[in-house]
Amino acid sequence: MEVLRGVHLIRGEVSNIYLIETGSGNILVDTGTPNDPEKILSYLRTYGLKIELIFVTHAHWDHVGGLKAVKEFTGARVATHVDEAPYIRGEKATRRRFEPVDVDVVLRDGDSVLGLTVIHTPGHTPGSSCLFDSERRMVAVGDLVYEEGGEVHEMLHQYSRDPYMNRESIAKLLLYDFDHLLPSHGNPVLRNGREKLKLLVESFRQPKS
Repeated sequence: MEVLRGVHLIRGEVSNIYLIETGSGNILVDTGTPNDPEKILSYLRTYGLKIELIFVTHAHWDHVGGLKAVKEFTGARVATHVDEAPYIRGEKATRRRFEPVDVDVVLRDGDSVLGLTVIHTPGHTPGSSCLFDSERRMVAVGDLVYEEGGEVHEMLHQYSRDPYMNRESIAKLLLYDFDHLLPSHGNPVLRNGREKLKLLVESFRQPKS
């Protein structure tokens, strides 16, 4: 479904998949589990959409399990942060295995991809990254945070490589001017995404009772 102008949400088996239309081509943000490619391809057929680029937020199974199949069916290039690329290629091991895939575009913090800005947000994984769209004032955040009950939460610490670095990355996102926050788990936080994220960052500074 279209959650913002030219921004589509495809509900995967475990995580959200986003399709972002740009004037330079369409970007798919993550590909879900191995069971999700058919759902993605069906959505593309239904709405007559093509994808030029697959942006991988990080190399966890529920985000890249469908990567090989989607790349093969669409011919889209795969782009990810330089620190995440070895995991996607299979050069470094991940906790849960998936079929390795060549990375066509290696990105760094601040790079532009089809008009959107890459934000390196390490902590959950070394190369975890977000994708920022200044025109639509939205950011796709992967597993940097998740939504539940209308609020934004940090990932449980046991699921992140470095949870305290992840907190620093969450705070870093407040340097950007956005309204809409698109997490991989939970619902999109529309209109007040930055406000909700700021509340989360403020909670980090509060002493535990």
